[in-house]
Amino acid sequence: MAENNALYLAQIGKTFGVNGLLKLRLDSDFPEFFAVGRTLKAVLGERERNLTINRFDFNRALIGFVGFDSPETAAALTNYELFTTIDETKKTIALKEGERFWFDLIGAPIVENGVQIATIERIDEGSEPLLTLTIEGKKRRLVIPYNDRFIIGAQNDVLVTQNVTALIEAL
Repeated sequence: MAENNALYLAQIGKTFGVNGLLKLRLDSDFPEFFAVGRTLKAVLGERERNLTINRFDFNRALIGFVGFDSPETAAALTNYELFTTIDETKKTIALKEGERFWFDLIGAPIVENGVQIATIERIDEGSEPLLTLTIEGKKRRLVIPYNDRFIIGAQNDVLVTQNVTALIEAL
């Protein structure tokens, strides 16, 4: 999906059962995106289509779409990737005090001991998210885990760190 505003949610897997349900490989912690009646952008290569959810089971990672009510019709959706937008995410998901979306941190400065040392280039999610940093004044990158050893917290639109300067100096 070419939009910079697009956020990947999941990939549709193979059919499950006889009612057109499909397995879903989720890449989102927010089941709110998969509410019955919500329409998501589905992309497979150059093909795009809008799909409206008519069934969803977060615990079993199963999904059904309007108009795809048999294994034969649903099979046509296998391998499509599902997307939402940043704007829709901000409307749909209510964050708790102090929480931020990952996409809001991209481009944010990394400050340690009051000095900007890097900028967040990208974030890779997993059991422990990884931040790819572009180091100030150097054409180098550094990857650090998002954990208490390195991240103190966020203040305004700045991520405050510890122990990162030592890693940069060791490069």
